[in-house]
Amino acid sequence: MPKKFSEIEKTQIKQKLLDSARSLFTRYGIKKTSVEDLTKGAGIAVGTFYAFYQSKEELFFELLEVEESEIRAALFENAADRPLNKEYFKSFLLESFKLMSENPIVQQILLAEQYEALIRKVPPERLERNYHQDQDFFYPFIEKWQAEGLLIKSPPALIVSMIRSLVLLSLHRREIGESVYEDTLELLISTIAEGLFIREEHYRND
Repeated sequence: MPKKFSEIEKTQIKQKLLDSARSLFTRYGIKKTSVEDLTKGAGIAVGTFYAFYQSKEELFFELLEVEESEIRAALFENAADRPLNKEYFKSFLLESFKLMSENPIVQQILLAEQYEALIRKVPPERLERNYHQDQDFFYPFIEKWQAEGLLIKSPPALIVSMIRSLVLLSLHRREIGESVYEDTLELLISTIAEGLFIREEHYRND
């Protein structure tokens, strides 16, 4: 009969697994990390793992959500009370890009092979919930800036999708060229900001 854990024990075991997962997935990726590796790192039995997760991919996805939550909190702290202008909007896009693309756990899901494994192993409703978490974070900012006449009236879902697509650019750093990558990124973000941001002199005269 499977051992029953108290709530405190459950919390402690899940934290140990998340710590083990962060270390191993960062070093070896999802494919080269086994459930045995994860349980050894957490100091628990393999059978205990399956009392909490159906697969290593499901554990990875929980870790991904923790990392994304911390990134959103950092962005929110910086953006919540700052007045918006075009230069700050560019900085906001650039900071969003760097926090997402430079996070070693988020990088894992950007790899096509890893992403396909996650799609197969993680329940669809959990994937859908994650997608909406991004929207739920960015929507209040976008809608507030649109209500103030600062951003064009494109559907917020498209603007969120555009920010997410920026992160994918990091996968093509080599193809773009190391020598021009940073300049290309800054020019692309500047061009996007120019396209989304209503001219300051325009909204000042409204």
